[in-house]
Amino acid sequence: MRTTLMEAYAKKLTLAESIYKTTHEGRSMSYSNKVATAVVLNNVNRVLTEAFEQSVGTQRADMGDYKKFCLSITNVVFPSLIAEDLVIVKPMTSISGVITYAKFTYGSNKGGIAQGQKIADPWSIAPRTEANEMYTGAQVVEKGGQVPAWTPIVKGAFTDETGAKHDVKILAADGGVTFGDLTEDGKLPAGDRVAYVYDNVKIPQNDLPIVNMSMEQLPLVAKARRVAIYYSQIAAFQAKTDYGFDMGKELAEKACAELSFEIDEEIINFLAAMGRKEGNKVAAARFNKSLPVGVSKRDHYESFIECIEAAKVAIYNRTQKYMPSYMLCASDVLPILAFVPTFKPASLTNVAGPFMAGTVQGLKVFVSPSLKEGEWFLGVNGNDMTTSAAVYAPYMPIIPTQLVGYADGGMSQGFSTMYDLKALNEQLVVGAEIVNKPEEYVVHTTKAGD
Repeated sequence: MRTTLMEAYAKKLTLAESIYKTTHEGRSMSYSNKVATAVVLNNVNRVLTEAFEQSVGTQRADMGDYKKFCLSITNVVFPSLIAEDLVIVKPMTSISGVITYAKFTYGSNKGGIAQGQKIADPWSIAPRTEANEMYTGAQVVEKGGQVPAWTPIVKGAFTDETGAKHDVKILAADGGVTFGDLTEDGKLPAGDRVAYVYDNVKIPQNDLPIVNMSMEQLPLVAKARRVAIYYSQIAAFQAKTDYGFDMGKELAEKACAELSFEIDEEIINFLAAMGRKEGNKVAAARFNKSLPVGVSKRDHYESFIECIEAAKVAIYNRTQKYMPSYMLCASDVLPILAFVPTFKPASLTNVAGPFMAGTVQGLKVFVSPSLKEGEWFLGVNGNDMTTSAAVYAPYMPIIPTQLVGYADGGMSQGFSTMYDLKALNEQLVVGAEIVNKPEEYVVHTTKAGD
């Protein structure tokens, strides 16, 4: 299906790529973005074709021109979005859909592992602890005072400093270790954490560590954004005759630009809301731009690179799988980035709304006017849903109604789009801030005798 769509819209995709290069620093469209563009183009084509077949009151030639106009808007607006750089784009072929993924869980209670506890899903791996590192092994750590859950127990598995053999090792909260044996009724000695070894070779085994898999679903439902333009036929005639511009065309472009701007801003603020959550803030990435005594601005601002690296490491430590691919920041962060040696600014001429400002430390840098002063975020976005914090699922790209003229000379046209935006993994976005607090560098001293 994808190959057929790519072939059917090859010419339009060539045009879309040229527009994409203009708005994305000369980069080529990824294969996934081309597929997404082809799908939404096909959605428009299919809807309009069905509408034309049922139309009897409009001339076929006019409908054909209108269809080309709709496809052209899709071809221009969709590739211009920065959505593909921030989230995974998954076009829908109907107003609702689902994302199906596999989730792996532990199927047995063993030591500190509880049945049903997550091992991994497409977005993260459970943190490695002593409990899951021993899950498939012979050693078990359980609460004392109870019958061991895993048997048969290996007698004399532990040796103390005198060379004596013991059945169990008692682990104290302060790190201390003592040794002991099973009680007469076969229970573990008292203790919050008691380690023992069971024979996991002899058969038959009473139990085995189990790994389970379940198929989970994330529902998607497209929601609408709509805007209309309205102008006077007389004013349009005057604009065309006296000033040489097409008022209807200009208004249509501004309406589409407004929808595009709001889509990008919704995605940016959606991701920012994830990064602002308390558990997603990285304290080590906080940067005070006030200059310490005796340190130049260049030297101090260069140290911002350490904050970036701290945020990158935070994402890796949380997922144990991924490193970030982009930075989102407020405009006042750019003057600091300018001092970072690895920052490569984009060749900007004219920007409107969110824009790509360059790259730093291998990250694409995007600036948004809607972010709070000093805010910046790092996020992960790859080529599939396992490597993205959120999914943008367009169903209907921006589609206009036909231009309608009224008896009083009023001219009106509507523009609509439908899509869904859903979080996939909040662990893939972290937030930090830049502050200006000179008082943090003040050294308080006391005089002798005070």
